[in-house]
Amino acid sequence: MTVNTNNATTAVAASSPTNPQWFRQVLGRYPTGVALISSMEEDGTPIGMVVGTFTSVSLDPPLVAFLPARTSTSWPRIQATGRFAVNILGASQENVCRAFSSKTGGKYDSVNWHPSESGTPFLEKAVARLDCTIQNVMDAGDHEIVLGRVNTMDVASLDLPLLFLQGGYGGFTPHSMAVAGPDLARELTVVDKARPFMEDLAAKLGCDCLIGGRVRDEFVLLASAGPGKTDWISSIVGQRVPAAAPFGRTAMAWANEADIQRWIDASGTMSRSEAHSMLDGIRTRGYSVTVGDGEFGSGTPEADARGFIDPGAEAIGSFLDQKVKSIAAPVLAPDGTAVLVLSLYGLPSELDAEAVQRCADELLAATQQIASTALQAH
Repeated sequence: MTVNTNNATTAVAASSPTNPQWFRQVLGRYPTGVALISSMEEDGTPIGMVVGTFTSVSLDPPLVAFLPARTSTSWPRIQATGRFAVNILGASQENVCRAFSSKTGGKYDSVNWHPSESGTPFLEKAVARLDCTIQNVMDAGDHEIVLGRVNTMDVASLDLPLLFLQGGYGGFTPHSMAVAGPDLARELTVVDKARPFMEDLAAKLGCDCLIGGRVRDEFVLLASAGPGKTDWISSIVGQRVPAAAPFGRTAMAWANEADIQRWIDASGTMSRSEAHSMLDGIRTRGYSVTVGDGEFGSGTPEADARGFIDPGAEAIGSFLDQKVKSIAAPVLAPDGTAVLVLSLYGLPSELDAEAVQRCADELLAATQQIASTALQAH
């Protein structure tokens, strides 16, 4: 057998990390987000550059980083200002990305923006925005690593982010999502620990899970998990709905009387006797059931949520002639209040009362596991 050493050497060289084309091809298998790094020069000229290298670095202190190429003409101008903003682009902002990647002028002409507190440009429709001070710049071969201290930040849109993969732009369909917010620290700590139980439950029952909670006078839909059978779930994660009966009845069944009364008073559709009767039934059963043939997605988000997710229908004996839309149960704190509510969606189209009870038993077991695991330190 004769080995062609020239061909072997060529193959090794082609697959070497020092081969720029092969390096890009291999690393191109890893998707990245897309961010616009912006700043404002002293004469009031806005500047910006698109990067796919933005990343979080530290929670304490709050640090982020991005890696501009040494050949960039925008980065030296941004560096001279001593500050920058990160605008994480949404899936519908590919045009923004292409505009700022071009070599022509007038990059800000086609986008709406306003200055942050420090004067850096914040894009109106960005998914999230962070205003930063340059803390350090480090050498990284043909790039530099820019470390920034985050001063202010916000979530500007609930849209999904723009992704870059193998030379192309696009989005993704999430099977598991969670929202963020400065007033949700306690709830999101519990949600983080609840995610494995949600994913196991969704896999076991072949359905989708949605978890939410009450924050003061609002109900917030916090996270989802599952195979994505219910295609609207990812679009409502992060939605806030005023606390008004019958929405959120599963949580309110374990609330104190004063909160229940405010919840009923805020409703224009339920009387006190109707509401208390409904809540008594939920407490007795341990879970709530939503039935009907309505579709989520028409009208305002608030109207949809009240009319479809929680219409207040407690037809426990009517499962043979109505489709079960959801089953929901509370995650109870040691004091007996509902910290979160876990719901099942995308259930099989035909469920009899026995099948509903089996699904509810699995749901209740999951909420008890979440309570014993995630609420130990709360």
